[in-house]
Amino acid sequence: MRGRFADKVALVTGASRGIGRAVASRLAREGAEVVLAARDRGRLEALAAALAEQGARARVAVMDVADTAS
Repeated sequence: MRGRFADKVALVTGASRGIGRAVASRLAREGAEVVLAARDRGRLEALAAALAEQGARARVAVMDVADTAS
């Protein structure tokens, strides 16, 4: 997928819902490879699959940014 963020990687925290999901989707549409980060693996994997169906590249990173161990 080509766009103004082609050949870029974006890490989006809180990507499983709300503003984070919207930002991740927009970046993916603009060509970025998106690393989707949040605590809910199921939601992240569903979003990654939806983005892949649109030709976008997305990876899932399950984490809690408030927890240094994760």
